[in-house]
Amino acid sequence: MSVFKWIDSNAEKVLASALLAAIVLLIFGNVFMRYVMNASLVWGEELTLWLFVWFVWIGVSYAFHTGDHVRITVFRDALGERTRLYVDVIIALMVLGFLLVLAFECIKLIMMPFVASQTSVVLGLPIPILYASAPVGAGLAAIRVVQHLKRTLRKIAETKA
Repeated sequence: MSVFKWIDSNAEKVLASALLAAIVLLIFGNVFMRYVMNASLVWGEELTLWLFVWFVWIGVSYAFHTGDHVRITVFRDALGERTRLYVDVIIALMVLGFLLVLAFECIKLIMMPFVASQTSVVLGLPIPILYASAPVGAGLAAIRVVQHLKRTLRKIAETKA
């Protein structure tokens, strides 16, 4: 398997797993420090929050990759196979449009001077790093939506033949 195929298949899974493992270790470490050592990690909660925000946005992309987002399909399931494919294309285009607008607006927000100059309270990290999770997650999700759209268009082309 080529490197690109491996990244395509596993990127979000590996990133989300690493982030979740770090979150669990930080929470465990903080609980241990607080209740056993009587001293808490002052930076642990903030770092956990940052990792969790990134975890959620990577998870959004992973859910698009696996097709595991929650959907209401009662009307879609009542349609014929060919019509359902066309509805899937329309939905994918709408979702893609939303994700692209979201990424663009988030990037605009990050570039604003009052955001770009902020730092986190405890860690002192630049706030744009936290805010960057949204456009990165939306961009990765947009790639997954485009992949789904290509597969759906191929199915439409196959049903014509």
